[in-house]
Amino acid sequence: MKIILLILLGIFSISYANESYYKNGKLVELKSSYSSRSFDSSSIKYYKTLGGNKVGVKNQLLVQCREGINCLKLLNTFNLSNYSKISDKIFVVNITNSNNVFSVSRALFESKDVVFAHPNFIKAKRKR
Repeated sequence: MKIILLILLGIFSISYANESYYKNGKLVELKSSYSSRSFDSSSIKYYKTLGGNKVGVKNQLLVQCREGINCLKLLNTFNLSNYSKISDKIFVVNITNSNNVFSVSRALFESKDVVFAHPNFIKAKRKR
């Protein structure tokens, strides 16, 4: 019985492996994408959080390294060379394949050298 439970848990975690990120140190899982749009050769994929919020994801990450960490060296360690600096501590990193956005953000966060690393989210339009 334990083996079956472990197998099911493994399958479940693999199925969500590419659709989660860390927010405030906690793993946030997303429901699979349900539509996408393209603008100027960049694609936006839409997801829903388990709480029902709609979010759009491009092929970009926002990354802030911890104090004393050479962020440029860290990004190069992860083979991330297409980035721009938006402040002294925060970088926008372009990912070549938008399907890797979640796995790259989790790997950066789990390295313990960053304050945050998450997709550059696009929120859904709301009527006022």
